Amino acid sequence: MAISDKRIIMKEIIESMDYMVRVMDADHKVIYMNKRMREVFGHTLGHICYSLFGRNERCEHCVTRETIETGQPDSKYVLIGDNYYQVISSPVNTEGGQNYSIELMHDITEQKKMEDELMNHYEKLKADIDFAKHIQNRALPLDGEYWNSLEINSLYLPSEDLGGDLYDIIKMNETESLLYIADVSGHGITSSLLTMFLRQMLRGQVTEKKIDLKEILGLLHKNYLELRTDKEQYLTVLFCLYNSESKEVSFLNAGHNCLPIVIKRNGEIQVINVTGMPVCNLMDKIEHSLVKVPVESGDRIILYTDGISEARNSNNEQFETERMLETIKNNIHMDGKSLAIKIIDEVESFTQKPILDDMAIVVAKII
Repeated sequence: MAISDKRIIMKEIIESMDYMVRVMDADHKVIYMNKRMREVFGHTLGHICYSLFGRNERCEHCVTRETIETGQPDSKYVLIGDNYYQVISSPVNTEGGQNYSIELMHDITEQKKMEDELMNHYEKLKADIDFAKHIQNRALPLDGEYWNSLEINSLYLPSEDLGGDLYDIIKMNETESLLYIADVSGHGITSSLLTMFLRQMLRGQVTEKKIDLKEILGLLHKNYLELRTDKEQYLTVLFCLYNSESKEVSFLNAGHNCLPIVIKRNGEIQVINVTGMPVCNLMDKIEHSLVKVPVESGDRIILYTDGISEARNSNNEQFETERMLETIKNNIHMDGKSLAIKIIDEVESFTQKPILDDMAIVVAKII
């Protein structure tokens, strides 16, 4: 095929393209426009390239100049009238040493509208999530003394904007304070909503009479079943009921696999073996055991979630309770806040990577 025939075929191909095509010389003058370009913008041969955009001076981001000067492709997005276009510029160098820029333009108005709509939805969703995050953070108890009974120090690190861990302290009556920690399966919006359900339900159990933890847990399970959540969804709760009159702590475990740790005033460390089934809709009734532990002023209780004990390093090894106990033993002289921070620091040093699960820890001191 003769060179002239090839040029004719090439021109026919470019003329029939749905993309708009034009060629500019080194002076930024338009020397060629294909059919689609002429239909949309009219004949502007011999005009300076930026006149197409309704400008009287060169564009701040001039792809023609960048392409000719650098010999590299360039691109940008421009608004012409009510339409958005993508402009892709590529260099063309002839054997005679002349430099040109060939531009492809494509109308992306509908795509841009969809992107803007998606961005608006995203911004609204982000604002809703930020507000929910604010509410969830405000729902957690502040560090400090409560009712001349317990001193609380805590840390919470969600793996996402919204987490599924929760802890709280509630004055149930004149002598009993309920401290608990919970872990809802999963992360994100669903899990965070269930933590708020749990918090409000338990705060509604304040009474003048002596607290029955098994009765409260039974009511929690009943209310949870009424939510009709997916079978894969569940929550675990570890209750710690402190009686300031009898100086006794009652532990009740609803499937929480991180057992409570008691640090005695004399330095002895105890892991309280208390077991039970999680709150879920796979069964109508769940079995739990209740363990009572005598305490005295100065004793400390540590509650935490499995984001700590099950954190993994690059060798897929878990941090596990043993490392946590070793950390406590080596730093037993620290105050509650410092000890909580030290434990989290040890986990992060062990994993050397971003956390994949929510981490929560509460250190409660008997006053």
